Amino acid sequence: MANAEHVRRALDLFGGELSRKKNVVGLGRVPSEKAAGGWDLAVYVAEKVPEDRLAAADLVPKTLDVPGRSQSHPVATQVIEQGPVSLEAPGLEKL
Repeated sequence: MANAEHVRRALDLFGGELSRKKNVVGLGRVPSEKAAGGWDLAVYVAEKVPEDRLAAADLVPKTLDVPGRSQSHPVATQVIEQGPVSLEAPGLEKL
């Protein structure tokens, strides 16, 4: 089970690589789907796409191994459909 610190380290180690994958719009931390009291790394995507329609380089790994002092810690990932994300400039809400 990953704790909040394991997920933070996973974001530090793998955040850049994950951010470059197709459809990824954000990263974060969410409660684990499988381990009560644990945490997963959230990979937010504009649209969930079936794995067979993605290039191997764009697949999000099911787990990430975070090195520790005596052993590595597996951090599970959750792919969550967020929808498109865009930045808005100040003042656009008046248009």
